[in-house]
Amino acid sequence: MRWSAAEAAEIVEAARSAPVYSPGKPWVLELHNRSVYLYEVRHRSSHDPLGMDRLLTCGAALEHIVLAVRTAGWHAKVVFPSDHANPDLIAVVKADRRQPPDPRELAQHQATRLSEGTGDGEARNLVSANHWAGTELHPVDDDTLVVVTVGDGRPDHVRGGAALQAAVLAARSAGLRVRPVIHLMHRQEWRAGLIERHELAGFPQALLLVGAKDRKEEAPCVLATS
Repeated sequence: MRWSAAEAAEIVEAARSAPVYSPGKPWVLELHNRSVYLYEVRHRSSHDPLGMDRLLTCGAALEHIVLAVRTAGWHAKVVFPSDHANPDLIAVVKADRRQPPDPRELAQHQATRLSEGTGDGEARNLVSANHWAGTELHPVDDDTLVVVTVGDGRPDHVRGGAALQAAVLAARSAGLRVRPVIHLMHRQEWRAGLIERHELAGFPQALLLVGAKDRKEEAPCVLATS
């Protein structure tokens, strides 16, 4: 069995609508039978030498792919291969059985087509949007979430990007303004201070600022370290 033309087009369009946090689009898709193969495309960047931004972008695309598969009425089984012969293969999404989507999945898939919201809201209300194992959306104040993963390897960065995008879509669906903050995680001292200050049980991958008020991205005051 193969994807129908409509299903394939929807999957590709959903992936294309995901945000890009790195220089250039860092992924390509291959659709085989009822599976989607997500590959990393590596770009050299002095700003992102470890590829964290690139992998977070791949994770955002993965979240959109999973939602497209679910909206088509399939259960989405996600596999993160450890294939040393093909290290650029990030994830495989397999439609392994029929399963209707739930209302949350339908709303978040629809949100991939919505413009950014303009309203205020509380960060903790977005926590339940996350469905990625090994990740947490951790509120550190009323309008800031930290995306935390249990590990700090390549699959963790991808899952972190997927969890971040799940929260973004939930906010967009609710009409809230959100702003991902990625680049602070390149500062290892700042990242370590964030873990210590908030006693995080894992590795922070990104911040999500919730609400319409304008704040300086460089150093959110509640997160500043001494």
